Amino acid sequence: MFAEHPEKLISGAYIELIRFHSKEAEASDDFTEKTFTGLIWKQVQDALDYIKTTVIEQKVVKVQGQAEAERYFNYPYNALEEAIVNAVFHKSYREPEPVEIRIYVDSIQILNYPGLAKWINLERFTAGKVKGRKYRNRRIGELFKEIDLSEKKGTGIPKILRELKQNGSPAPEFDMDEERTYLNTIIRIRDGFERKEKMSESMSESMSELERARMQIILIYLETNREINSSAAAKLLEVEIKTASRLLLKAEKLDILKGAGKTKNKVYFRE
Repeated sequence: MFAEHPEKLISGAYIELIRFHSKEAEASDDFTEKTFTGLIWKQVQDALDYIKTTVIEQKVVKVQGQAEAERYFNYPYNALEEAIVNAVFHKSYREPEPVEIRIYVDSIQILNYPGLAKWINLERFTAGKVKGRKYRNRRIGELFKEIDLSEKKGTGIPKILRELKQNGSPAPEFDMDEERTYLNTIIRIRDGFERKEKMSESMSESMSELERARMQIILIYLETNREINSSAAAKLLEVEIKTASRLLLKAEKLDILKGAGKTKNKVYFRE
């Protein structure tokens, strides 16, 4: 498990991510697949970096009569981090299936095999009140604790609950079959990001995977900045200005962004 490529030695020792770009999800051919391999801790970090860069969005809302604006996210990063770490930590590596992360337009689902041990009461687990500790992969937990990916004190579920509540997100759902052969952790999108589905559909219909990834970076930037131009987008994306300009113009045509000004000094913004 601590080799450079554990997936070559242990079947299922990797993370598989599938992102669906339309509400049809599995019924559609419009999805992106990613496989994260290598050092076990790096798999987790790479998956989290991908989600942080291309999925997570922040919204800033100014409240009348209040000095500070309210800030919240479609998905709180810390809750996702804990859920993914838990899945990798508690998975059985005798099972050939990898940890699966499925990103839908309205939820992120994290699947690992098997599910909870049968001695764990599901209601107490869902409430973050499990007292017993019997770690499935203690050495992995020790590694994650050393690099600050896990506290290894049974605090994972309480932290997920706390982060979601602070963000104003729905409580997580924990789905298992009767035999507890799997555990599917479901984290739903926060209210206020419904427009995201429309943008995802527009992007998935007319943009390549690379363009979609770059567009997500721009959308995240515009959550905390009023506008962007070709020069700023080029610097943000680390591409040539003409490449950034083409992407911004395409986003305007797809009604993802609005444009204002003449070609040379044109700026783009979200409604």
